[in-house]
Amino acid sequence: MSSIPHSILAIGEALESRWQQYRLSGDFESYVEYSLSLDGLLDELQQLQLPGLARTCQELEAFSLPLFGDSSSHPIAPEAMEDVGKMLHTLMVELRRRETPAVSSKRSSDAEPELEPAVWSKPREVLIIRREDHPWGVALQQQLSSFGFRSALTTWESPTIPSLEPLAVVFIPDQAGFFPDTAIEVISSLRQQLQTSRLCALGVPTTLESIISLQRAGIDSCIPNDGHMVGDVLSQILETIHNFEQDQPKVLVVEDSKTAALHIRRSLAQYGIDSMAIANPSILLETLTSYHPDLVLMDMYMPICTGVEATRAMRQIPDFQVLPVVYLSSETDVAQQVEALRLGGDQFLIKPINPVMLASVVKTKIERYRDLLRLSRHDSLTGLLNHSAGKQRVDRLIRSAGKGGKLAVAMIDIDRFKSINDNFGHPVGDQVIRGLAWLLGARLRACDLVCRYGGEEFLLALPGASLEEAVKVIDNVRETFASLAHPHAKGILHSSFSGGVAALPHFVSGSTLIKAADDALLTAKREGRNCIVAARDENMSTPIPLDESL
Repeated sequence: MSSIPHSILAIGEALESRWQQYRLSGDFESYVEYSLSLDGLLDELQQLQLPGLARTCQELEAFSLPLFGDSSSHPIAPEAMEDVGKMLHTLMVELRRRETPAVSSKRSSDAEPELEPAVWSKPREVLIIRREDHPWGVALQQQLSSFGFRSALTTWESPTIPSLEPLAVVFIPDQAGFFPDTAIEVISSLRQQLQTSRLCALGVPTTLESIISLQRAGIDSCIPNDGHMVGDVLSQILETIHNFEQDQPKVLVVEDSKTAALHIRRSLAQYGIDSMAIANPSILLETLTSYHPDLVLMDMYMPICTGVEATRAMRQIPDFQVLPVVYLSSETDVAQQVEALRLGGDQFLIKPINPVMLASVVKTKIERYRDLLRLSRHDSLTGLLNHSAGKQRVDRLIRSAGKGGKLAVAMIDIDRFKSINDNFGHPVGDQVIRGLAWLLGARLRACDLVCRYGGEEFLLALPGASLEEAVKVIDNVRETFASLAHPHAKGILHSSFSGGVAALPHFVSGSTLIKAADDALLTAKREGRNCIVAARDENMSTPIPLDESL
């Protein structure tokens, strides 16, 4: 059974506490606090890709929200109170049952739990359910094995569920493209048993009825038979492992009323949103530079200037031209609101602000802003960070490592890639690039940087890794990639890559680390390709190849 982070259980227990407060008081404000906590828990479960638990939480929210009303409708009816209590109890039982074992044991002991060593290449469990004779099962199992996953095959007729809850379950139809009559029952049953697994259905007909039927049963991803199924499955599984580790959302509140600012910050905190408040807009630009918020909540009328004037000023700075600004005001004149939006704002909220509405608007705006940033910072072919974003991340990792810290940087390049494009076509070349991107995503840790630096070249950064550790890890990936089959119309293609690695403290800046790794990569190319070379000393003009014993 998969465990969940203790932070999730802590949010659940806070939700449970706020519900108990509401049961005792019956007042509207307590129900607001409960609703905010419930939505915050659902958001965390969805972010961590815990579909079964998220569904249970969604059912509770779907029942709770229609009861919201206003202050005159509280306390809610005793029957509804009892139903909410039962649903919340079911959710908390599941959360406690899946609490991280190390944390659970600490509840009954004051001893410090042992820290697990960093895992470089961790096999992930995938369950494949198919008809006995369907060839997709074995083929998919072989592909998953190449990318570092451990999979088990079972049948629709008598599915065998492993004792360890799998990361994902892949359902394969029969050879005619249909799921067996018992499919919905089997999927629904497994959805109840496997709360944290991602359920994927392959070869789904692209009809609304088919997709909705499978989604109702508990399927998370419906993948059509379009020739890219293996790649789509890998993308779904890797997304489950490598959730983009976004920093905590941050909001800057520009509000001259301390009471109003405190109320806003308290509402945002319920959703895990960090915030900072300033009363004086004259320090707006320097605060934006130091705090780096994802959104600004801007009061319309302040002593020094208006919110519109402050927004127009910040739009003059390139870094803040697309930063969302939501105006807060008691202004009810629609013409004034439209004019304010025309001059740089993104939305207008009327005071007094409903806390649920405030949190909803803020979360939506931040998600869209981050999506926009992601599009500008990520490579469209692989989904990895692009050249400039990768270099910026290396600089941040160096600062995080601090004095005496460990960080290794690698440059890797697919060997003889031009001949692949020339002989097999660019679509096959793209497939090889994606294959390496998927392999790196599967074999490296979530904290490691994987960036498509340009063309067939990748930039990697491994925080906490020494030079020798990084070379060993990347060399293992190199061996796997060299054996990986890339099918195409004329048969099967094999490829390889070369790499260079440099590390702190031999090289002390992002630019010198990347240059040293790139120089080592050139040495690897000169020495025959399909090998890894380590750069040993910043003062040496030629990198030293890695000792063969490592």
